[in-house]
Amino acid sequence: MMRYARLLTIVVVAALTLPPSPSLAQQRGASRVPPGGPIIQSGRVLRGQLFFADLVITGIFASPLKCVGPSCGQVTISVRVQNQGNAAAVMPPTLPTLGRYWVGVWDFHISPAVMAIAAGPPSQLKPADTWLFDVPVIVRPFARPNGIGYDVAAKVDPGFVILESNEDNNDSHHFFNSKLCP
Repeated sequence: MMRYARLLTIVVVAALTLPPSPSLAQQRGASRVPPGGPIIQSGRVLRGQLFFADLVITGIFASPLKCVGPSCGQVTISVRVQNQGNAAAVMPPTLPTLGRYWVGVWDFHISPAVMAIAAGPPSQLKPADTWLFDVPVIVRPFARPNGIGYDVAAKVDPGFVILESNEDNNDSHHFFNSKLCP
């Protein structure tokens, strides 16, 4: 029995020292595309131009603030997302419902930050399609030179599950003035 416990300890320690596995986006990244283009399910390689989605935030809007506590409010942030790529952005149906979220929003100044998400439909955004996601989020006031207000950050595809031509244009910040909660 003692020998198995030592062996199990060695196996667990060895497993913990392994480097973390790459994310879904890293596994499917452009660096893994074979020469000549991506392989489609039929096994053929597409020639010529590569097709990728490219999700960007084209607008962020805030609903009126509702006070929910001392110096704390709740607001619905509407995030307009557009696919400016040349292929559909498809949310993988195999992920659990909570893993399929298009947009994450959080108060930029609350630490530790908690990301509120917009999960669910649509299952895809075709090229040039735009969709408005509503995300309720808790915010706290923040002082800036132009006044006191609320500062939120938004990120499209925060889980990096959609292969995009540009992963660096997925986030945006928005400052909005509103009443202060007592």
